[in-house]
Amino acid sequence: MTLAPHDWARIRRASVFASLGDEEFRLIVGRPRCEVLGEGQTLFFQGDPADAFFVVLDGWAALSRDTSDGTRTVIKIIGPGESFAEALITEGARYPVSADAASPLRLARFETAALRALVAGNPGLGLSIVAATFRQMQKLVEQIEHLKSWSIERRVAAVLLQMSGGRDAGSFTLPVEQHLIAARLAITPPTLSRTLRKLAALGVEANRGRITLHDPARLARFVEGEEDDGGAS
Repeated sequence: MTLAPHDWARIRRASVFASLGDEEFRLIVGRPRCEVLGEGQTLFFQGDPADAFFVVLDGWAALSRDTSDGTRTVIKIIGPGESFAEALITEGARYPVSADAASPLRLARFETAALRALVAGNPGLGLSIVAATFRQMQKLVEQIEHLKSWSIERRVAAVLLQMSGGRDAGSFTLPVEQHLIAARLAITPPTLSRTLRKLAALGVEANRGRITLHDPARLARFVEGEEDDGGAS
């Protein structure tokens, strides 16, 4: 499947490529393969050989990890323009998580073997990959911090802003099932439903998976800690 200009724009802005110069970017990306999955399909399983990394073009992917007792934990939900598995370029690496399509999903696939060959001939590219890995680690640390220190209302508000696609105002349909959002936030689905109702004080209207943000700027200030919850707690 041919990539459209807006696909290339999303790839260029992905964290794995953001710090590259144009020449380095052209060297690395080559001709990525476009993959399309239906909701619920698995891209790879935990423990599979890490033979590729990905940039989400459209839709959402859920990264999850199975524990020894059979429990599955959602680690992260990846949306349009985000990359994942780019740190796993070492030969013999295996995916530490499983990746499933949380919605209809379209991705750009980059082969790690080709990237390893490029890094071997262009050591500077390796530094760019290290920089991308560091940024992803920072995001993971921030995610852990938010889970431990932010109120549930603040965490849910942050996810709503992320999933709204950057709209200034208006309505959108939650792009993934609510139980996945709840799992990502380490809360139960009923708690998520109650929290959505509480956020009405900040202009959030929720109706059967359809979300309207009447004042997204105020909601953003609440997420940033610049405004109280207006009675949401």
